[in-house]
Amino acid sequence: MKLAQLAAAMMLAAARLEGQEADAELPVTPNTELFAKIERAIIRIHSIFGRPVHPVIGGVGPGGGWGAGIGYDAPVPRPWHGGAKAIYTTNSYYVAEAYAGYDGRRGELEIFGRGRDMTRLDYFGPGPSSNLFDRTNFRLRDPVVGGHGKFRVSPSLAVGGRLEQLWPDVRAGRAPSIRSIEERFTEALAPGLAAQPRFGRYQASLDLDLPAGAGDAFYQGTRSRLTYALYDGQDVPGYDFRRSDIEVKQTFASFIAHHRLTLSGWMSTSMTSNGQEVPFYLQPTLGGKSAIRSVHEDRLGSDGTDATLRGYRNLRFRDRHLLLLQAEYRLPLWGPIDATVFADAGKVTGQRSDLDLTDLRRDFGFSLSVMKGWATAARVDVGFGSGEGTRVFLTLGELTP
Repeated sequence: MKLAQLAAAMMLAAARLEGQEADAELPVTPNTELFAKIERAIIRIHSIFGRPVHPVIGGVGPGGGWGAGIGYDAPVPRPWHGGAKAIYTTNSYYVAEAYAGYDGRRGELEIFGRGRDMTRLDYFGPGPSSNLFDRTNFRLRDPVVGGHGKFRVSPSLAVGGRLEQLWPDVRAGRAPSIRSIEERFTEALAPGLAAQPRFGRYQASLDLDLPAGAGDAFYQGTRSRLTYALYDGQDVPGYDFRRSDIEVKQTFASFIAHHRLTLSGWMSTSMTSNGQEVPFYLQPTLGGKSAIRSVHEDRLGSDGTDATLRGYRNLRFRDRHLLLLQAEYRLPLWGPIDATVFADAGKVTGQRSDLDLTDLRRDFGFSLSVMKGWATAARVDVGFGSGEGTRVFLTLGELTP
């Protein structure tokens, strides 16, 4: 099979394996003209999605499938921006959000509001030994209003913050063939199941970006981020906690042109006072490509992805503390298609003292990406080695100019 056929077949298979979320077949032709057609199609799509009122295609949360909706980008002069979008997915998830902000040379600021409903999120229980056969699901509505910003102290250093008010609402899951969370777990194994407080979130962050120096072709740069957040449960006692996260990503060039190696790590730890708990729906998770995050909140991630353990399901492991290590090697395959081989290792734990390199969950795999310049338009990740079967994840890039 030619590489062009392989790439197209991979994209189609991934869409089908993600819950029949895409039914249209991708065109497969036996000649290299396919790559030029793909690039032209991406350019045409971007022209449509670059209009003020435009269609939106994407997901809402883990397990929601793909969805469609409408978006609006306010025609305001840079550095200002504003917009809104609404999406409804194949598994009855929905989101509606609006935002406005400023992106300047030294600083950025954005305010936002969002309503979201995710009807079939997975929960397997707490800790590293959670059982695949204990899989349950729950429904989460999480309206939020707030703002975030960043100020660049220097070209390499930025300080930031995020203020939010959250109204989480946990209910019985709606996946037809999976038990709902309350049928298997209680408050002891799923803190926050019995009652969900209103939360205030107050977060500070520090970003450090050290690019390669002039003439240094091998060292491609280091990015790191440190965040510290306070979660204040405001109307139900017992759910106050603090969280600290640190991420580091290091990129090296290969001896072969356009090849690169990326090493990355992430550690998250949550602290509570006596008598306090971290709600299960706010605990960090490992598994797959999707996590539950706030508006315009992301991780540094690895090379073009913030997926975690790709040999496992989305949200497979969760607890108070988390460690993740990743390595990716990327190379151009043919035309706009890149290939990546990767290895992931990580763990969650209820005790911070257990955040070490023992008993890590491991996987490895490969990906195929359709590129638009340096940006990823679509990506398929295939993960092996978990003992829980082969996992396939399809990711679509932002369809904006």
